[in-house]
Amino acid sequence: MKTVIFDLDDTLLCGDSEFKWAEFTVEKGFIDKELYIKKITEFENDYRAGKMDFEAYCVFLLNPLIGKSTHEINFLVKDFINQYEKTLIDSLSYELLERHENDQKIIASGSLNFIVKGFSDFFSVDTFFGTPLEIVDNKVTGNLAGVPTFAEGKLSTMQKWSEENNFQLEEAIFYTDSINDLPLVKACKNSIIISPDAKLEKYAKENSLEIIYR
Repeated sequence: MKTVIFDLDDTLLCGDSEFKWAEFTVEKGFIDKELYIKKITEFENDYRAGKMDFEAYCVFLLNPLIGKSTHEINFLVKDFINQYEKTLIDSLSYELLERHENDQKIIASGSLNFIVKGFSDFFSVDTFFGTPLEIVDNKVTGNLAGVPTFAEGKLSTMQKWSEENNFQLEEAIFYTDSINDLPLVKACKNSIIISPDAKLEKYAKENSLEIIYR
């Protein structure tokens, strides 16, 4: 049995769950629409350029949720996935999961962990990692509770998991689309690239990595 690590956004999903989550919160009246458009455009441009302030982005997404209980968040996530299922999940999502039907599957994403948990539950993937948010008295504080699972943070998270499970990380198959995941791509010799950005595509071709285009 192999161990397979999936990035979530634009990899296992055919879109970005956090960008859609922000859109969802606008629809719910949690974020002012003009502010949302301005900030999300800035963050998306920085993300594509590989220079995103990821912690600031997460705090922006968490701000409208301050004071909400974990029960409320879980209910919202189910509503969100139900509403955006056809937008974020395509045939390749299921093809990748079926390819590794009998393997150990992990979702490792920079997205906030309640979003990652929602999709992990949807796909019946038991092990997942997302950026942790702080919960006090069962309510969202608006702060993060640890290192974001983004770029080097995703690598360190998977290194820790590998050590705790007596596993050699280099043996894992890692799927991703983004240059931001290059640290983990380099750590996993069997990385497979999904419709990559230009920088990651260049790296993949130079290093003879498999590329799958949506």
